[in-house]
Amino acid sequence: MFPVVKRQVRALCLFTICSVLALQVRVNAQTPTQTPPSTAVVMVEIQCNPGTEYKWLEGFEKNEVPILRELVQKGDTYKSFTYFEAPLPAQEVDFILLFELKSFSGLDVRQMAPHQAGLLRSLGPEGFSAYMKESGSYEKTVKVSILRSYKVQ
Repeated sequence: MFPVVKRQVRALCLFTICSVLALQVRVNAQTPTQTPPSTAVVMVEIQCNPGTEYKWLEGFEKNEVPILRELVQKGDTYKSFTYFEAPLPAQEVDFILLFELKSFSGLDVRQMAPHQAGLLRSLGPEGFSAYMKESGSYEKTVKVSILRSYKVQ
């Protein structure tokens, strides 16, 4: 080979090696080191008809909270459950329910919510129907959102 061509080939090889190394460093720098763990969450926002908030809360705490507690202890479906009450009047939401799920896979199949299935077992079909009709009369709007929650440590 000619000496000029040898130098050009060497320079091209050196340039290629340096480019690959530089590209690899740049890609590694842009990739996050660790994605924070996430959890599937279902958030239910409830706005009650005026004057029915306390009746809704009373029925919820009496009938549904014990079943939810039991389901969280079993750990099959729910990791945790939290509910919030709006402390000020005239807010758009009266209650927020947060269901932390084991995974999103439970949402793949259309089915009755596990705590409602527990209500059906404990109250029987007639009692369940009457309870749902009564609590439904208290609710003005119900909005359900599926979210991904990240724990910051």
